[in-house]
Amino acid sequence: MSAYTSHRIASSGLFALFSLLALALGVGAARPLALATGGSLLALFAFTRAGFRTSLGPFASALATLADLSLLTCALSLTGGFRSPYALLLPVGVALAWHLEGKSAARFYALVSVLGVAALVTLSGGPVPAGADLYPLLATALAAPALLAALETLGGIRIEREAAAPVTAGEELSRSASPAGTAPVRRDSNEEVLHDLKSPLSVIRVYTDLIAEAAGRGELPSAEYLGNLAREVELAERLVGTPPGAAGSAPAGNAMRFDLASPPRAPAAPAPAPPAPADLVEILGSLATAYRLSYGNRLRIEFIAERPELPVTADPVALQRAFRNVVENAIKYTPDGGEVRIRAGAAGPHAFVVVKDTGMGMSDADRARAFDFAFRGSGAVAAGTRGKGLGLALTKEILEANGGKISLSSEAGYGSEVTILLPFKR
Repeated sequence: MSAYTSHRIASSGLFALFSLLALALGVGAARPLALATGGSLLALFAFTRAGFRTSLGPFASALATLADLSLLTCALSLTGGFRSPYALLLPVGVALAWHLEGKSAARFYALVSVLGVAALVTLSGGPVPAGADLYPLLATALAAPALLAALETLGGIRIEREAAAPVTAGEELSRSASPAGTAPVRRDSNEEVLHDLKSPLSVIRVYTDLIAEAAGRGELPSAEYLGNLAREVELAERLVGTPPGAAGSAPAGNAMRFDLASPPRAPAAPAPAPPAPADLVEILGSLATAYRLSYGNRLRIEFIAERPELPVTADPVALQRAFRNVVENAIKYTPDGGEVRIRAGAAGPHAFVVVKDTGMGMSDADRARAFDFAFRGSGAVAAGTRGKGLGLALTKEILEANGGKISLSSEAGYGSEVTILLPFKR
């Protein structure tokens, strides 16, 4: 079930529950409250239909929120206004939007809730409350924005703590040693390059098929598809050591090697990439589009950017490699009908990227070793999913070489959440 659908079900369910309580307590007229509850359930049915939601496009979530708050405002006016028990649903709605659809949805909900309270005051026709009667009005109007501010503050503190957290002994061990610390992990740079080449090659296949289909219909190739195809080819060239756009193969004697954006052979430390501008919104947006074309018929892939641009000081190609490893892991271990959500924003001196999935998750023991080279979790092995356990380990190395950090939270059976922090270039 997607986060959007879960949000709609939770909102309508809580509204129906409060309506039943109001009817049981004799608060408000029964018929109008029953009609409002019916309207909420009808909105739930409409906004969760695939065809209706597709026709609304990116406005589906905003319009569903407007419908929820319109019905909630009506219920407030029917059950005592600012002293109504329905007022509790305003901050609860912000919390649901924050946890299920992200910060942007929570901000929109808080803004519309304030406008709804203002409309309630205007339409009541009476004088604006004053004195002691003003406190219920202020509490109702400011509850949602106050909770939003608290959530944003706590989110910023969490990200800052993750950024300041020292590397643990277990994480340091994952670079070059086995869990027992008795034998170094044998690194094969060719194998690591081949691992990262799988992603651009699969996406190149998708775009060439789409361009070929368009040519078969007598249509010109899409400029967007051509641009994305060129980006994939450039990434493949960089991975094998060929200068972008150069003819021929990689330099003689080293046909497959990492450049400065890639981790070198162990045990040498990763060579830091020179500072370069990169926009996370552009990179992640193009990746999300490519993965929707590749996997959109199997699961839902959503990208939420909290700013129009998120410039960071890091090598763009290195970031593509890191993000691809994380997103492809999420896709690989999420069953059909699941969801992978990518969210990007900024907090203090850091830009962050959060990749959350509804996949199999990991046990505590597996999560502690998730960044070890060549480690695969017991759940992945039991499920028979193919892989070599290189993705997260390479991603950690790439990000640290570009001044970033990565962390993982996961629970077996409930999916995983990967958080990436990078220096934010204001």
